[in-house]
Amino acid sequence: GMVAEAAQDLASAGLAHAAGNLYNCADLCNQVAEKALQAMHVARYDRRAPYDHNLRTLGEAVNVPAEMLPTLDMLTAYYPETFLGDRLPEDADLDMVGVDLDNLIKQTRAIVQWARKLVLA
Repeated sequence: GMVAEAAQDLASAGLAHAAGNLYNCADLCNQVAEKALQAMHVARYDRRAPYDHNLRTLGEAVNVPAEMLPTLDMLTAYYPETFLGDRLPEDADLDMVGVDLDNLIKQTRAIVQWARKLVLA
């Protein structure tokens, strides 16, 4: 179920990007990665991992490929309490100008595909 939710959220990230909701796109990518990694943890250990919003730590717990770790670091920065502080998402969009969201979505998709293949195996 978590992998399916991750795939749905990834589609929503694409829609947010197309609509110009830049921070929402990045936030959704953060959530997608978390759900995909939690699905891996459940598949391996039959329980969710304790989670402190550090995607690298969660990724390392399920042995993601090393090349995915920089993406997890980047996505961790978009956790709302960290990135937004006391700002509105609309204000945070200004900080997202220049961020290659197409690439962020592509890298997030790779995480979902990796997890899906292993969870469904």
